This record gives sequence, structure tokens and C-alpha cells, in this order.
Amino acid sequence: MSDGATEDSKRDVVEVNVGFDGEEGRKAALDCAVEVIREFESLDVLTIEIPRERWTELDAHAAIRYVEENGEAGALDA
Repeated sequence: MSDGATEDSKRDVVEVNVGFDGEEGRKAALDCAVEVIREFESLDVLTIEIPRERWTELDAHAAIRYVEENGEAGALDA
């Protein structure tokens, strides 16, 4: 695989936080996932990597509350 193909592949996958309702929503999110980054035990939220082209499909699912790109948190300089 060429370096260009590797870079294109990384752009085609995005890390997102997905809020879901019930097992149907969880399954829909996992079905779209390329990789599971984390599952929050106390929240109905997953952080997953999905193909960018599946974002709209996942967001439109009745049991999905939201799909948002996962950002990096850091300390603010005073």
C-alpha cells in the first residue's frame, strides 16, 4: 500500500462520540464502527471510529441521540 492510500484511509475514518438509546442504538453504532475506542459504563455513549460516509446514516437512526466528532481535551494556559 502506498503512503497516499494510507493517508486517504485515515481521512475516511473519523473518531466520534455516539449517544444512543437502548440496545438497538448501541447495536447500530457498533455495526458502523471500524474500531471501538471506549464504552462509557454509566452513560449510553460510545467513542468509536466510523467511515466518514456512514456518519449521516448513523445520525439518522431513530435510536441514536447524537453523533459528534471526538475532540482532544487539554489544559488551558492561564
